[in-house]
Amino acid sequence: MEEHRFIPWRESDRRLLVAAAILALALGIFITVFYVVFTTIRIDGPSMAPTLLNGDRILLTKGYPEPAVGDVLSVNVPDEYGRSVRVIKRVVAIGGDTVEVFGDRIYVNGDLAPYCYGEVPEHEDFYAPPFVVPDGMVYIAGDNRGVSYDSRIVGPVPVSAVNGRVVAIVFPLHRLGGVE
Repeated sequence: MEEHRFIPWRESDRRLLVAAAILALALGIFITVFYVVFTTIRIDGPSMAPTLLNGDRILLTKGYPEPAVGDVLSVNVPDEYGRSVRVIKRVVAIGGDTVEVFGDRIYVNGDLAPYCYGEVPEHEDFYAPPFVVPDGMVYIAGDNRGVSYDSRIVGPVPVSAVNGRVVAIVFPLHRLGGVE
């Protein structure tokens, strides 16, 4: 009968085992952070051009309790059928700000809202008289206002509808970088 004997671990085997355990732990932490804290989504449409282009992949923080003017956010808004859809838009006004709209021009506290790119025609067929954005709400708009489905259509959006803040463009690689 053959005796089974214990084969001791070699030092190189122990180092390999420790390295594999550290690598597995690091990978687990990385995946957890990206599923719990961040997510990536694809931009679909031209409403945020030139800041975000159709097809860009963006890094989005999950949960974002205190929006500020200028932040680019992921927000759930109702579509024309009442279904909730995710849009990526910029905050142009927060609770307490006075907003007045002339077509594609948005005035906040009497000044033309920033972050509007390209030629913005002033359509005389749409006017929203001055109103104050309620506390706990944000007024959002696309940077390319002429084609944007935003608060001019759906009204101010509750902060509770915010999914997160856009942090960076991650793809395509030539556009890799932060979002202003």
